[in-house]
Amino acid sequence: MRRLFLVKGGVLMKVQAYKLLYGAAVLMLFGFGIHLLIDYVQYSSTLNSAPFWVWILVDSLLWLIPAALSFTAGYIAKKKMKRKEKLQ
Repeated sequence: MRRLFLVKGGVLMKVQAYKLLYGAAVLMLFGFGIHLLIDYVQYSSTLNSAPFWVWILVDSLLWLIPAALSFTAGYIAKKKMKRKEKLQ
């Protein structure tokens, strides 16, 4: 598994790719919650023809599916990295 390099405080650090994928998934989950909260505050049934559950469905397509894909990719990358380390 390739390792990515990040600079933190002027020091070059090795970061495993699956950690970045897990972090991206968590950020997308938080983004979904915030976006849903904003939609709830701004939603008015008299002004919108679509019911609120449609808004939730659209938000889940925008946020939860990419988060699930990122989490799955991180899980697969972690398994491959562990398998590669066992072989060495």
